[in-house]
Amino acid sequence: MENVQAACDKCGSALVPNAAYCERCGARTRRAKRLVGLAIRVELVFFLLVVALVIGFTWIYAVQK
Repeated sequence: MENVQAACDKCGSALVPNAAYCERCGARTRRAKRLVGLAIRVELVFFLLVVALVIGFTWIYAVQK
């Protein structure tokens, strides 16, 4: 179980449990930063798979000519 961040790293004000942003200064919480990083990695993997499929189909089409 992960610890809930109680205070903002930027301004030090108290945070609502599981908050994504500080209500006082608007800074992202550590949890939100981790989730954004995970989402970016998932999107990157998906993008690379699409690129691989396009390259694969292009190669197959070129070989058949």
